[in-house]
Amino acid sequence: MNNVTRINWIVLAYLAIWSWVDGFTMTAFVLTVLVSFEALWKPFVNSSLAVKLFGTETMAMLQQKNVTGRHQ
Repeated sequence: MNNVTRINWIVLAYLAIWSWVDGFTMTAFVLTVLVSFEALWKPFVNSSLAVKLFGTETMAMLQQKNVTGRHQ
């Protein structure tokens, strides 16, 4: 994880916590869902459950898009 990605995670987590504490429940909920989804997505994509659910062709295509998307 590079420094920019780490800073983005810290900022998102801080905003989610601040929103919950300050009473912005809708914003807090959306930020919490976003942070949770992003945190759980990569382990899920690399799991055997994802391959069973979506098939090997779909997962291979998704992995290829993830690799090419990082280099652009």
